[in-house]
Amino acid sequence: MNSKNTETEFEAMIESEDTDAADEYVDSSYEVAAVPADYDPEWSEYLLDQLQDHELINGAPTVDGLRRIAEKCFGEIVESKSCIVETPSSDNGLRCTICHTLRVIKYRNGQQVQVDGCVDVVYTKTPYPFKDHLVATADTRAEGKALRRALKIRVITAEELQHEDEEAALASDEAVNDQQVLAINQLCKRLNVSVVDITKAQYNTAKTINDLRNLEARLLISRLSELQRTPDDVPESCVGYDEDWKNDFYGS
Repeated sequence: MNSKNTETEFEAMIESEDTDAADEYVDSSYEVAAVPADYDPEWSEYLLDQLQDHELINGAPTVDGLRRIAEKCFGEIVESKSCIVETPSSDNGLRCTICHTLRVIKYRNGQQVQVDGCVDVVYTKTPYPFKDHLVATADTRAEGKALRRALKIRVITAEELQHEDEEAALASDEAVNDQQVLAINQLCKRLNVSVVDITKAQYNTAKTINDLRNLEARLLISRLSELQRTPDDVPESCVGYDEDWKNDFYGS
């Protein structure tokens, strides 16, 4: 891959030089005071709250969902295109590389934002049936990465998680990560379930959510996802979401 393509891995933020043209995109109905800024700690959670249930898979947003809330909450997408950097072949180990470019004009101030998201998808590391559609799979993941960068959210899309190495993940002894905490919070909020109570019901030695291991968090997310399909199975002792649960149950 040449240096030009490599540079597209990095996020580029640009302001429109034509102020008058950018002002046309400022949405006068956009309630700035009611929406956290994209640099606020509450921003990621706010965006996830805007997703519909079908736009979340195990607490992770789909690319379709991110695209919809980007235009609802962030700005108008004026350009969204993919460039195939490398096509699968026997010479490159059936690897597909795609770079997706996204250009958005923010509702808040008319600023123009441009980001690139590049991904590699390899046939031998991609599960069926996605391995039979490497270009389409890479395209979707690249768009998701570009959307995540534009929105500045600390999450991985559901499509990206579908292709991670499950055996390595199950063998890992890593601690719970921010993505998982956001997913647990989002699922509990939608189920009206106490994060503290449901976590302690499954892992009674946990003093905070940060005590969970990565695998334990995965199993908890899986359990919450099952409860979304059968909400009548939520334990009565766990009913009731508390917005302030992080005060005493989050942190080292």
